[in-house]
Amino acid sequence: MTIRVVQWATGPVGRHAVAALVDHPDLELVGAFVYDEAKVGRDLGEICGLDPIGVIATRDREAILALDADCVLYLAQGEADPLGALADICPLLASGKNVISTAVTPLIYPAAMGEEIVQQLEDACATGGTSFHATGIEPGWASEVLPLAMSGLLRSVDSLTVQEIIDYSTYNNAFMLFDVMGFGHAPDSTDYFAHDPSMLGSVFKAPIMLVAEALGATIEDWVFDREVWLAPDAFDIDAGRLEAGTTAALRFGASAIIDGRRALTVEHITRLRPDAAPEWPDQRGWRVTVEGVPSMRVEAKVAINGENENDQACLGTAMHAVHAIAPVCAAAPGIRTFLDLPNVLGRHVLTRLNTSAVRGVRP
Repeated sequence: MTIRVVQWATGPVGRHAVAALVDHPDLELVGAFVYDEAKVGRDLGEICGLDPIGVIATRDREAILALDADCVLYLAQGEADPLGALADICPLLASGKNVISTAVTPLIYPAAMGEEIVQQLEDACATGGTSFHATGIEPGWASEVLPLAMSGLLRSVDSLTVQEIIDYSTYNNAFMLFDVMGFGHAPDSTDYFAHDPSMLGSVFKAPIMLVAEALGATIEDWVFDREVWLAPDAFDIDAGRLEAGTTAALRFGASAIIDGRRALTVEHITRLRPDAAPEWPDQRGWRVTVEGVPSMRVEAKVAINGENENDQACLGTAMHAVHAIAPVCAAAPGIRTFLDLPNVLGRHVLTRLNTSAVRGVRP
């Protein structure tokens, strides 16, 4: 049976989801929500750099709620306004539409946002008979799926550390880089969203809590870390200009204290130029390191053939959401984390080799 899907947002992740949905044999695009007034009334395919597909974009939330659809891919940028995202997601769930989201990291494990948020989501799911699942790539894969897959080989763990090491110089998202993460700001500035280490690192509490639950551990406390590297001179990136003396590399993370030690850690090491912070770990990609019995390290890298790694990471994020559609729609109503779903598998990736749509999307 074909699953009818609404695409919510057509940014760096959403446009890849659209390209994947267009030729997926089990899925049908039936609606699209956009934020940019210039996109309203236009064909969704055209917006995403594809041929027309007959789905017209709207900013009318009521029109989306009224659609006959099975699932909404909610791929907006919601980190700066998580409650605003929740105000979209709950009505969608209550209207009878399953929702898969990459918008708000804490929703990967909603208990990280508190019992009130959990209850709002559960009530909406109960009203609509629907399921909610949040996903991503990091967090949403490297800090959850990889450690859990590795855990079956382990006898004991002294520490487990997940690192994302990436160059964001080609990530053309000024809001996220400058207004949220604080790049381009003086080291003592508070004029951006995540200037407090606990605020910045709190985005990792959800994946850490999820892994702790899966491994039967109790978190006693939290430690948040933040370091910056300052640009020695002014330079430009795709998202804008950075002046000398402002943040051009950022290392931040969160650690869960379990049995009196930093047992679970997730951190990001993000650079905007290749020579930044040479003393920090390099070798871009995702790395999970286990000090324990046995000791182990798993490393993953995207864009191994010279593609734009930021664009390819957005593609991976989109596909993790697209591949989750079938299991989420088949799940019992309620919040469904990675602990509640079967493995999210890339169904049809071997039998449906069609790269034209992906290549046709503007980078």
